[in-house]
Amino acid sequence: MGVRPLRLFEEPHQRATVRIEVGARSCWLYGRGLVRLLEELDIARMRDWHPDRKGVLMCPINRVGDLLALLEHRDRRIVELSSVDR
Repeated sequence: MGVRPLRLFEEPHQRATVRIEVGARSCWLYGRGLVRLLEELDIARMRDWHPDRKGVLMCPINRVGDLLALLEHRDRRIVELSSVDR
């Protein structure tokens, strides 16, 4: 039996890239494990009702900075940001 090598990321959702679309008042979030992080930070969340984005996770724009810090610094996840006109 050998010693298991230390891995930076143990869970599959911790390795996945997160995509965030930033609008005028809300952000649309795409990625695994984001609900748990929003709950940890006590950030209000909702799901979009628009037919093209039905069920997409959303959060207020004034709290997305906290989520970015947690994703990039603590969890070392790659985050792709894009601006959208919605």
